[in-house]
Amino acid sequence: MKKHFHLYFILLLAILLASCAPDDMLWPSNKIGSMWVNRYGHSNSQPIWEFCPSTLTETPRVKTVTCTVPWVDELFIGYGVSTENTELRDALWNARDWELYIDGYAVDLPAFNIADFYDEENGEKIYYRVWRIRLRNIPAGEHTLRYVIHVNEKIENDPMSQSPGTYELIVNFTFEEK
Repeated sequence: MKKHFHLYFILLLAILLASCAPDDMLWPSNKIGSMWVNRYGHSNSQPIWEFCPSTLTETPRVKTVTCTVPWVDELFIGYGVSTENTELRDALWNARDWELYIDGYAVDLPAFNIADFYDEENGEKIYYRVWRIRLRNIPAGEHTLRYVIHVNEKIENDPMSQSPGTYELIVNFTFEEK
């Protein structure tokens, strides 16, 4: 009886662990074909947003953009929020839930972490919070990023004036050959 109990316990534990694992979600250092999906760190990544529009709409809906990205070693694809102070940035971030799909594959965004930083625009500081995610070894051709942003509450002074609901930004981009 004790032998069977241990066997059943191990089998039950294996089932529980398997059920807690993310279902085929991309994690840092996973690949889609030959393309690496990595955490963004100190690198020479070019932001996709230099080549593709990144603004969302004021009301919940899907926005699709098409663009061409010249060949680069690494492409930063993190998206997030920006505003003139850290308190508003934090409020905007906390009012949102995020999803990302790369070429149809779901991404475990929390596994990539976030980055907080600021930059100056027209003499004023703008504070950013973005997902730390980049692509490397990108094959030439058509690719799709699909950000789904669930705005859960209206935040006073939101620079995007977004109301609660689900927003999608679909970026269909052609990655050029080297």
